[in-house]
Amino acid sequence: MIKIQHSIVSPDSILKIIQRHYPIIGARECELLALGCNDNFRIKGIRQDYAFRLYRQGWWPEADVEEELRFLEAMQRRKLNVCKPIRTGKKQRHIKINAAEGIRYGALFSFIPGRPLGHNFGKRNINMYHLGEMVAQIHTIADGLKKPIQRWTMDYETLVTPFLNSAPSILGHREKDLMYLNKLASQLEDVILSQPENSLDFGLCHGDLHMHNVMLQPDGDLAIFDFDWCGYSWRAYDLATVWWSLPRNDKSNAPWRAFLRGYGQLKKLSRQEKKQMPWFVILRQFELLNFQLSMKKHIGNAWLNDNYYDFHISFFKNWVKQHLSGT
Repeated sequence: MIKIQHSIVSPDSILKIIQRHYPIIGARECELLALGCNDNFRIKGIRQDYAFRLYRQGWWPEADVEEELRFLEAMQRRKLNVCKPIRTGKKQRHIKINAAEGIRYGALFSFIPGRPLGHNFGKRNINMYHLGEMVAQIHTIADGLKKPIQRWTMDYETLVTPFLNSAPSILGHREKDLMYLNKLASQLEDVILSQPENSLDFGLCHGDLHMHNVMLQPDGDLAIFDFDWCGYSWRAYDLATVWWSLPRNDKSNAPWRAFLRGYGQLKKLSRQEKKQMPWFVILRQFELLNFQLSMKKHIGNAWLNDNYYDFHISFFKNWVKQHLSGT
């Protein structure tokens, strides 16, 4: 018997599912937007468009999907401009779909028009300043929830250790690089563990806060989306992901500084968080390697070649030289 690992549900079938579960939106058309960790569709309704995310089978437990959506609703109630989840006609946050490979979960969101923020920082980096304000609001809202969101933890053991355990099998022919990565990871672990108690804010984070998960809308406002990876980590890690995604040839760091000023209007960074922020960029880079290695079972491994590792190891070395050479 043939086993199905991941099916691509036709837009026509998705449209029928949307019409059945969300009758009030008057869904008329459906198109496939993107395939990735999850499958994303654009739904045309009577008055507006929507985005439907069909989670990959086995990607998150059902309870985690529900918690992500609950967090988004909490931010919506506080008027924060994030992707808005739409409940079904029966007031459910998500639905279940019987796909060829098994049960998959789906959620509908209001569609956010515009373009990814990318490097559109605005005059005097005003967009980065506003983004900093919004991220501080996310962290503050998360801390104030009466019923905390139940999601995973993003720490050294979940973001770095799995990659290090797998690295010998893929980098065994690059002994010097393997030794370099292990040494750098050990330094990272020492830095994190050596911080004074409570010097690093730890709480619920977006988890994947790069510039393509921020939408610059036609009216100039910003909207943050894709909370699929949200979980508990050092807030410095959430901020460092922003820094990690900025142009690396900008020696002024002006967009990054504008972002930090915006964040500091609501939440103050400790001296240790500021000092160790470059190390959290290293953590993010390890997380990327770990995540992409885990994706090979879903999308293949042909691209995990020497060119790929040349690029990423160069990032580590250049970042260390530029920001950590004195440590």
